[in-house]
Amino acid sequence: MCLFSMPAMPAPPPMPPAPPAAPEPPVTPTQADPAVKAARDDARRRAAGLQGYRSTVATSGLGLGGAPQPLTTALKTLLGQ
Repeated sequence: MCLFSMPAMPAPPPMPPAPPAAPEPPVTPTQADPAVKAARDDARRRAAGLQGYRSTVATSGLGLGGAPQPLTTALKTLLGQ
């Protein structure tokens, strides 16, 4: 080692070989694809149809049971009557 000079640097090791190229990803359908547009429109129509059904009261004029309930005019006196 010398006092005022830099020591000689060893040569760097050779670079490892490059990894193989990654395979190309599969082709995904785009929004311009007619099948995608048809599926989206179909889902939108079904959702709109269900929205109307959900907001409809699905009972008859007689109530939930279908048979008319007897009208009671007496006040309840005990819990559960």
